[in-house]
Amino acid sequence: MIDLIVAGGGVAGMFAAITAARQGKEVVILEKNDTLGKKILITGNGRCNFTNESMNSGYYESNSLDIKDSFVSTVINKFGKDDLLRELDDLGMSYYVREGYYYPRTDEAVTFRDTLVNEIDRLPSVRVVYNYNLRSIEKTDGGYILSNKTDTYEAKNVLIATGGKSAPKTGSSGDSYYYLEKLGHNILKPYPALTNLKADYPDTLQGVNALASISLIIDGETVGTERGFIKFYKGMLSGIPIYQHSIKAVPAVETGKKVTISVDFIRDTNAKCAINRIGLGISQALSQSINPKIVDSYLNRLHISTNKTTEEFDDYTKDKILRLFSAVNYEIIGFGEFENAQSTFGGVDISEIDPETMESKKCPGLYLAGEVVDITGKCGGYNIQWATSTGVIVGRSV
Repeated sequence: MIDLIVAGGGVAGMFAAITAARQGKEVVILEKNDTLGKKILITGNGRCNFTNESMNSGYYESNSLDIKDSFVSTVINKFGKDDLLRELDDLGMSYYVREGYYYPRTDEAVTFRDTLVNEIDRLPSVRVVYNYNLRSIEKTDGGYILSNKTDTYEAKNVLIATGGKSAPKTGSSGDSYYYLEKLGHNILKPYPALTNLKADYPDTLQGVNALASISLIIDGETVGTERGFIKFYKGMLSGIPIYQHSIKAVPAVETGKKVTISVDFIRDTNAKCAINRIGLGISQALSQSINPKIVDSYLNRLHISTNKTTEEFDDYTKDKILRLFSAVNYEIIGFGEFENAQSTFGGVDISEIDPETMESKKCPGLYLAGEVVDITGKCGGYNIQWATSTGVIVGRSV
């Protein structure tokens, strides 16, 4: 009987297989695609930001807020950022760090993927079965039987590392939720995460990128603020701060809450100084700090002539203008689907998993790792670190 079957050959699955094989275990990876690590190639816009200098539970979200911090902390303390860097050093992969974000030195996601695949190929006790569409998971007295239409595999231990529902073209279709539910697990509704948010805004802003302070407001309460670039693209708000907020915004929209993105274009600028300089047009003054298309779009909404000079406005009006650009609100009316999402919020209830081993409390010998679990990391390498950490823990546990 096989020691470990890994369903899903992504980051979590490959790290689990490598770790178990190094301890002398026989491992079979059942991969849905014709290659391993297909989803890795699209991470970080093809550059693969794989971990971060700042690493703690605060960068992760879950439905289970009462145990999320302790669960995540347990996992990343057992195999964290420094452990991953040492592993990559041993595998011979070079990398660099920029503003706390770690990337392969080649700046290519394929480098990270191939580093893992090369190690898989090097280990004789790991076998990969490609184009395997899992159709059933059956618990037996001695382990588990996994089947598709033609081939059956039996193992003492099984790892489900098939991902969530994001980027389904890479094989993450959410099929495993069905099988895990049949085995008695609670599946918390999956939502697109790290995705665009739909809002109405002036057509003149199409294609504009702007540095700003961006807050998420749910039912009147500010639940988070991110600084970075907001992008106006095809009726959507995009950019890393929007992706970060989407983890909480999407479920809130789906459950009928009022969701607002409030953008402060003024913070950390010299706009207040410029608007008080004599001889400048009001649009000219503000455009020294804010994209001109944004300036003109919202001055027009206030019926303020962009041709007027700064000295033609009294202090009250100047203050009103500054307050406008410090809180431009966009009601969120939708979001990008799973096809456009980088991750999934929701999945297997973490209260049913032992974070020390990533073993199911419902089904001994069944393990869960990566995106299939109800833990979602923010942008910045946190999801790959999570996949790595949980995969290694499973490999050690079996």
